Amino acid sequence: MRGRKVPYTQEIDKLLTTIAAAGGHVTGLGLADEDVVKAAAVLGLIEVTTGNGWTLVDTVSLAPQQRLQMGLPPVVRKPSAIALAMHAVAAKVGKIFGNQSPT
Repeated sequence: MRGRKVPYTQEIDKLLTTIAAAGGHVTGLGLADEDVVKAAAVLGLIEVTTGNGWTLVDTVSLAPQQRLQMGLPPVVRKPSAIALAMHAVAAKVGKIFGNQSPT
């Protein structure tokens, strides 16, 4: 990108500041169609989730690396109930069939 100016730099900074002030994500109608949002998404600064036919609400979130740069805590995903159940079953099976000590 040498010699090429990145468009919307001030607008992108304002967008990132607004999203950070709102806790890391912003929702609204037609956000994904904004030129500034598209430019920031191309740069990998934000993640855009477009609304479906029922909600029509777009969600714009800071990318994980950008969250840290803006001073927000990282998003820690909680394990699902299925993952917890499978872990419990695997632990129980490991305990039953685990390392048998010779007597």
